[in-house]
Amino acid sequence: MLHQKWNTEIIKQHKKETGQTLLKDEQTLACFSQDFGKLIKAYPSAVCIPENTSSLQSLIRFAHQYKLPVTIRGNGLSQCGQSLPVPGGLTLSMREFVKPLDMEGDTIWVEANTSWADLLAISLQYHKAPFVLPYNCNLSVGGVLSAGGVGSSSFKYGAINGHISALEVIDGLGVKQIVNKNSSLFHACLSGQGRFAVITKACVQLRAVKPLVKTFCLVYTSQEQWFEDIYKIKDKVDYMELFCSPSIQGAKLKDGKRVPMAQWLYGLHLSIEYGKKAPELNDIIAHLKPWQVINTQEETILSYFLRHNSRFDVMKMLGQWDLLHPWYECFITTRVLKENLAELLQQLPIHYASLVHVVPMAKQKSGFLMLPEEEPVCSFMILNPGVPDVLKDSCLQAIQHLDACFLHQGGKRYLSGFLGQDLSSNYWSKHFGEQYTSWVDLKKQYDPEGVFTSMLHTPHELS
Repeated sequence: MLHQKWNTEIIKQHKKETGQTLLKDEQTLACFSQDFGKLIKAYPSAVCIPENTSSLQSLIRFAHQYKLPVTIRGNGLSQCGQSLPVPGGLTLSMREFVKPLDMEGDTIWVEANTSWADLLAISLQYHKAPFVLPYNCNLSVGGVLSAGGVGSSSFKYGAINGHISALEVIDGLGVKQIVNKNSSLFHACLSGQGRFAVITKACVQLRAVKPLVKTFCLVYTSQEQWFEDIYKIKDKVDYMELFCSPSIQGAKLKDGKRVPMAQWLYGLHLSIEYGKKAPELNDIIAHLKPWQVINTQEETILSYFLRHNSRFDVMKMLGQWDLLHPWYECFITTRVLKENLAELLQQLPIHYASLVHVVPMAKQKSGFLMLPEEEPVCSFMILNPGVPDVLKDSCLQAIQHLDACFLHQGGKRYLSGFLGQDLSSNYWSKHFGEQYTSWVDLKKQYDPEGVFTSMLHTPHELS
């Protein structure tokens, strides 16, 4: 799959054949040269912002005809170049595909770049919501589905992409299709990293929800008790959030230098939907053994779903949003996590692991989202608010250390975070395992000229 580049001559030819103008001014190209990770820079040769499906199809058909690389970009919140173009490539911005569309019973059709918050604004009018929501509801629906999707109800319902009824997509030949679970293209697009087709619309499954949520915030000093209570309570609550947080206790000597020293605490936030009568604390935690219950609160269900917005607002206010985000996300078995967590927390630099999230995962998923074979499974996540460039190397070393621990014990990286630099030639065959052949074959079937590429998935990846 050899590619041409979107040079001046090709851009003029595209205008002549399709009537569409591509953006190639310096300011636009700079705006699309980085993703949220800020660890990779890649300038597109041009940017296309189609206003409708027809113009999007024209672009893909042209790219297929002339073997031109295209990178799909929603809101650009990837961290490892998933939404950045290869050299000479074009960025396809889905910025205009933002409308919630038709709600039918327990499903809702939305355009691909619709935010989960905008979807909720419609569905909650009917007291319904998706089975699982991402922590950041400002993410686009299509972007989350291309990765997989994890949230505070994943312990009950698994990944977000396991609750999709149908997709409207445009494949690498420019063909528009509506596909469902009976289609191999449907499964390829879910956790497919934008490699097989452009998702233009998605039909999201909904469940009935109650109007209010009460949350109980528990803290543990014993990691063993924390794990025990997690699995003891999971069938009695609607949402769970788990944290490992360092309590700084001065500094210690390490390799001849003083570094922050911490006592790690373990948080367990339990949330329950209700109508008129709120659940009582003793009814929920009677059989649990936390160190402290530090807070209880009641709020509307929309307020609960958008609970992390304040964190993102502070990140922007403090300038952290514009710093580096070498986020780490990995699915591992609970057994492996229990065996390694205490030691890892002591080794991780606190400027990187300022908070560690753990998400128990039910094994409900679709497509190419890879999970360990053994059960139960957790997602281990470090979603740092932002680090300055001077601390980058130590954070990347921490990622290498985590991978060395987890991947050799059956862990599978969640392909949203930063995967590392200079991935090995067999990285993807190891990651996908028995599904790698299907990954390669479906790419050849639905994108034979290799139009859909990115800095993470280059044209030479499958060669």
